[in-house]
Amino acid sequence: MQMRYALIHTTAVAPIDAYLPENYSVLARGVNDYGGGIVIEGRDVAGWTLHEYVLPRLASGLYFGEEIDLSHPIMKSVPA
Repeated sequence: MQMRYALIHTTAVAPIDAYLPENYSVLARGVNDYGGGIVIEGRDVAGWTLHEYVLPRLASGLYFGEEIDLSHPIMKSVPA
């Protein structure tokens, strides 16, 4: 299974952990130029997928995001 990443666009310290299934977690917070933004990572398992579950669930709490990959410029802000 391939690791997947998403950037959640927010300037707030969002409590998004509660929206994530066990196969996804927060990788980094405060990664954009404004001190916001959250990068999540995880692997799709059964129906717990990034596009079919994780991003729609986050959107239900008004946290919108997009899938990114390791070449995305924001990944340079993520601590190793």
